[in-house]
Amino acid sequence: MTQPELMVGTARQSWPFSRGLVVESLVTAGASGPQAAAAARRIEQEVRRLRRSPVSPADLQDLMVEVAADVLGPEIAHAAATYTPAFTDILVQAKKGDLPFSRGVLSRTLEDAGLSPRDAYATASAVDLTMRRSGVRSLDADELDNLTELVLAERYGEHLRLTYRYLRNNRGRLAVVGADGGAPSPFSKGLLVQSLLAAGVAPDVARKIARVTQRDLRGQDDRVTRRRDIREKVETLLRDEVGPDVSARYRLLRVIRQPPRPLIVLLGGVSGTGKSFLAAEIAYRLGIARVVSTDSIREVMRAMVSPALLPTLHASTFSAWEALIPPGQPRPEHPDKADLLAGFREQVQQVSVGLGAVVGRSVQEGTSLVLEGVHLVPGYLRAEAFQGALLVPMLVTLPDAGEHRRHFESRDSETAASRPLHRYMKYFDEIRVMQEALELLAAQEDVPLLDGLTLDESADQAVDVVLRRVMVALTPQERAELLGEDAETLLDGHGPTG
Repeated sequence: MTQPELMVGTARQSWPFSRGLVVESLVTAGASGPQAAAAARRIEQEVRRLRRSPVSPADLQDLMVEVAADVLGPEIAHAAATYTPAFTDILVQAKKGDLPFSRGVLSRTLEDAGLSPRDAYATASAVDLTMRRSGVRSLDADELDNLTELVLAERYGEHLRLTYRYLRNNRGRLAVVGADGGAPSPFSKGLLVQSLLAAGVAPDVARKIARVTQRDLRGQDDRVTRRRDIREKVETLLRDEVGPDVSARYRLLRVIRQPPRPLIVLLGGVSGTGKSFLAAEIAYRLGIARVVSTDSIREVMRAMVSPALLPTLHASTFSAWEALIPPGQPRPEHPDKADLLAGFREQVQQVSVGLGAVVGRSVQEGTSLVLEGVHLVPGYLRAEAFQGALLVPMLVTLPDAGEHRRHFESRDSETAASRPLHRYMKYFDEIRVMQEALELLAAQEDVPLLDGLTLDESADQAVDVVLRRVMVALTPQERAELLGEDAETLLDGHGPTG
């Protein structure tokens, strides 16, 4: 005759008795498999003898402890009494109410973090085992997540722990991880569009590629994507939409936006050439967060040094020559070229001390930087002095004097005359002479000129210069690591300017 089915639980909610869960509980307590199986059969027989169905989880655990003490020894009996048995749910306190802990649910989340199904389930089982051996009967969702992080760190290292933390704090959002195995970051369609625009992709095409990339990523099972996979997907779309040249340019820009060494862009040029706006645009296109003006560094130095000690530092670049006139000597309305450039050079030498310190600090911190200002004269800050950085100097010029005047007039209206137009117009000829001198130095020092009349044209020129100079400055090993088998082809197409 078939025996009646044993049930575990209460009169309101019960489930079939499972000898396997009893065996699992005893093995967790320290019994061997054969010992646990024999004890589980005895426990089942005792429950049937007592005709207690459903039997409560607490009574079943008491019976398990009693049998363990009789046949398995006091240590296993003690563990069976203090551990949370496999036939008792561990409740997770959530906003929607208490829910039983599920290894299957946790393992699916762990698969999103990058584990294989097998490893994910094994890790979820390890979390379950840790809780049961600690006697946990209930815990909140944060405590469960913290425990899962600890188990992940122990089994797989810090990278998986950080990835899981990202997923728990950004439910439903796509994550991107780099090759360094650091903490994931959110996927940003806006940043992708920004990098595509910097590569010369038309705005409508850039937005389309970003939309398609995001849609395809969201269609995947994984919520965490490698940065390399995104790059390859975008390069494929670019080749199809606009051709291989733009795709190669995009790859180079990806290197620039995450360079192996800090990228320091030096943007020199006389007053009124539009350096400040151009510096901000270059920084945006290259994904550089820090833009520093040499004028701000000069102001800090002025606050620390009195005019009596360094009079040229407290003058404008185009009027520093006045500080060099000996006392009692007549002061002409305009200097000759030699005096003008002597005053300019002296101030540049003084400010270059501060500029070198700022660049050195960026190199030390591993932070890229765009530095702009008239004091960035070709030849004063040299790449060999900053071996830990990729130094790219450029000079902004305006060949047309009329256009240069219009720049000053436009700046006067845009800044509400905070930088008086009449002062710059008084020394306009001197400013043009300084530009000629800078152009000669740039030619001697192989510093490229940016002479586009529009912001976009100049920014395009600047990005091209940075690409070429960085490709040449990278070591063969860096090129191979960053660009793979295409490194030499890309180098041939983006060598130094002629």
